[in-house]
Amino acid sequence: MATIRCTVDNCFYWARENYCAADTILITSNRAVERYPEGVDAPQTSLVVDDIGETPAESCQETACKTFRHQKKH
Repeated sequence: MATIRCTVDNCFYWARENYCAADTILITSNRAVERYPEGVDAPQTSLVVDDIGETPAESCQETACKTFRHQKKH
């Protein structure tokens, strides 16, 4: 399994030392994100991945991680 690093410490999948603990990661182009609500994220990938299809990008600025889920910190 790949090692995914993440510094968004208020994400549900964030693990100590800035690791991502999500089982599934969904990264798509910003253009594709505009077609789906914010609630579409990695756990729902099977519902939309065929609709999204291939989403080429020219740079990292044209991509969006859709795996984020807010986690309330105590």
